[in-house]
Amino acid sequence: MAGAKIDLSGGASAPPPTVGYSGGTGSAGYSYGGGVSQQMAEAALQDPTVQQQIKEVAYQKASEGFEVAKVAGAMAAEELGKYIQEGPAGISVLCFLGGLATTLIGFLGLLNFGNGLTSPFQYVLNAYLLTFGVVTFLLEADVESLRQMKVLGRLSPWVERYQMEVFNRANFLTELRGRGFFYVFIGTLAVTQCFLCLTFVAGLWNLLMGVLCLLMSFGINPANHLQAPLAHGAHAPGP
Repeated sequence: MAGAKIDLSGGASAPPPTVGYSGGTGSAGYSYGGGVSQQMAEAALQDPTVQQQIKEVAYQKASEGFEVAKVAGAMAAEELGKYIQEGPAGISVLCFLGGLATTLIGFLGLLNFGNGLTSPFQYVLNAYLLTFGVVTFLLEADVESLRQMKVLGRLSPWVERYQMEVFNRANFLTELRGRGFFYVFIGTLAVTQCFLCLTFVAGLWNLLMGVLCLLMSFGINPANHLQAPLAHGAHAPGP
């Protein structure tokens, strides 16, 4: 029995498994830490006090966001009112900005070449928006101010040339009423394509500019009608 060996380990060829509180034992682990944390989180969410605190924090954050949006909206409305008070000259600046935005949106839409196959009508609409935006830019561009700019001043001869071309070929656009109908057409064409997207925003802006142009073509300045009630209220005698 020279080749026989006595096993003094008790028949265990491997060390006993160790219990790990973070991972587990061998192949079957018991995640004590993760289970306890999850149970504590669920219990905390069921606590009425915690729920009330969460509601209060959410309400506070929502109120702060609403106040910021209200202040930003008031500032934007004030700036918009200043341009409207200037009459057709101020409206021209707003229409010029709208033309730039419409041109940019149409150009970005044309860059999506795959859209020409999947949504050809949307692709054609972007081409229309690009064209109408360029026409608006030419209509409302102030050539004299453009000449004073260092970089854009080089484009002034080109802008002046095509501006006269637009005036000659579409004479109705030289009148405020004609521009109003033009911007209303662009606005209604854009807002019906989607909701709360860039095209919708551009369409809404053009629609607003069109309505303002039409009102001013009839001698109605919305800024004056809005200021009259405010001025009357400011000078009203107290009780």
